[in-house]
Amino acid sequence: MWAYEFRHVTFLCGRGGVFAVGAVVANLLGDHRRRDFFLDLFLEVAQERALPVGPKEGGFGMSYDLLYGRAGFLWAALFLNKNLGQETVPDDLLMPIVDAVLAGGKAGASDIASCPLMYRWHGTRYLGAANGLAGILQVLLHFPLREESVDDVKGTLRYMMSKRFPHSGNYPSSEGNPRDKLVQWSHGATGMAITLCKASQMFPQDREFRDAAIEAGEVVWKNGLVKKVGLADGISGNAYAFLSLYRLTGERIYEDRARAFAIFPYHNVNKPVGTEHAHVVDYAFSLYQGLAGVACLWFDLVDAENSRFPGYEL
Repeated sequence: MWAYEFRHVTFLCGRGGVFAVGAVVANLLGDHRRRDFFLDLFLEVAQERALPVGPKEGGFGMSYDLLYGRAGFLWAALFLNKNLGQETVPDDLLMPIVDAVLAGGKAGASDIASCPLMYRWHGTRYLGAANGLAGILQVLLHFPLREESVDDVKGTLRYMMSKRFPHSGNYPSSEGNPRDKLVQWSHGATGMAITLCKASQMFPQDREFRDAAIEAGEVVWKNGLVKKVGLADGISGNAYAFLSLYRLTGERIYEDRARAFAIFPYHNVNKPVGTEHAHVVDYAFSLYQGLAGVACLWFDLVDAENSRFPGYEL
């Protein structure tokens, strides 16, 4: 029962995202009454008692990841603050949750000497964007952290960089996983490239993050087209790694690579989305698994300098 309810606080997989988007859309339409209605609902979600509770208090079983956990709620709050103004969701509400995420990461890394932060999702230490370190760090990088916490974030990024497969440069999906197979946003170099781009923007003096972001982008390019088209594990998600690198470096080659990836679903729009799967109808037009994500990519290619990976970049 508790796990089911907790799952619904995030932007991508819960009511937090519904209320955040509702408030922003209502504001764009000039409907302030409905905007405030959705904001009130979001602030009710923010009162979930597990959100600011750290591991010392038991954590109430709430995960930390982007899809289902505290990082996903924090991203929804960042989305509101960007679109409706800072302090729409106040810092005094958000920073205790940030502190809980940091405390959970320290507790989870207590048995790893060289890694300051680590998390488990269903018992597995994932490194990727959906349920792992890359997604959690992506969110933390948007908050004003204490110097000690900044060092923890940097140290965790360096730990992840040290885990790259030596021959391909790709990232494992989880701690200790020897399979060098997945190159996508959910797991592998794509999500890491985008997170490392953000780290490079935040810490421009640390050239290693910029270099690692570029190297991760090369992995995505050399891996070529994947079988699916969605943002989570498909072509459109991988194309966004190049758009992030384009904004970071200003080099046109990355915009060209994003366009090259986008051409395939454009010319095959009637037969994408992995129709070999029995439940394809359930997600054929969804944001992260289907054509909605592809449409976002095409729109963003019109103005690549202002592109953002939906639900991941701000």
